[in-house]
Amino acid sequence: MNNQFLGIDLGGTKMLLVYGKIQQKIPTGKEFNRENFKSAIQNFIKKNQLNIQGIGLAVPGLVQNNKIVECDVLPNLKGWSPDQDWNDLPFKVFLSNDIKAALSQEYGDVEDSFTGGVIMVGTGIGAALISDSKPMLGADGWAGEMGYFPIQYKGEVKRLDELSGGQYMADRLGMTSQEMVLEASIGNQKVLEVIREGGYYLGLALAGLINLLNPNEISIGGGTIRLPGYWEALLDSCQKNVIPQLWKSDMVQKVKSGEQIVALGAIKRMLQS
Repeated sequence: MNNQFLGIDLGGTKMLLVYGKIQQKIPTGKEFNRENFKSAIQNFIKKNQLNIQGIGLAVPGLVQNNKIVECDVLPNLKGWSPDQDWNDLPFKVFLSNDIKAALSQEYGDVEDSFTGGVIMVGTGIGAALISDSKPMLGADGWAGEMGYFPIQYKGEVKRLDELSGGQYMADRLGMTSQEMVLEASIGNQKVLEVIREGGYYLGLALAGLINLLNPNEISIGGGTIRLPGYWEALLDSCQKNVIPQLWKSDMVQKVKSGEQIVALGAIKRMLQS
């Protein structure tokens, strides 16, 4: 069924397009705009000769009424709506927050008593949570902006994004994200220290979330957790700061669908809409 639909995970540094077994990554970035966006999708469809019935599109920001209300990592897309700007396309484009899409894919079918959530760590950090199998949406449906969690850091308050998000860590090092990955792979100690520090602070915030929510489990995905030392620092920090009685060896795990989780979840949410 999913082979009739295109799933898109639009991120701050790249966009992943998934159509069945066909997938492609396309660079994005702060300057990525509406024209870049539309042409990239049309080129993908044309190149692969796809027959599209609909697009499930997940974006890193606040989504309401099929419109991007806020998107700090892709500022040129703020206010964009496919219903207005892409009304010439012969198929429906359904918008979803990227973390909520990941939640639908990871925990779309759980027991009624299940409490947990998904945290995605890419350019920035977002979370989507469920309690007793029901989504925790918040008053405006925007619950889960974990990247805005305040952390005391060297005498000032920082957002968790600024300490643990992939692009923010690269910015602090004066590097692109690709340069940071390369330097980490060859053992640059300054880079590895920033990465470990990022994992530590995410683990600290995660421990607070676990203590507050008392979940069955939390799944974490996104490219940043693949950086050397990040995952290990995250788990160590989290375990040390969780109430001991709440901690289990499988409490924190990596998402099951890997890098496709958001794109697949976007299709699932479209089909359920």
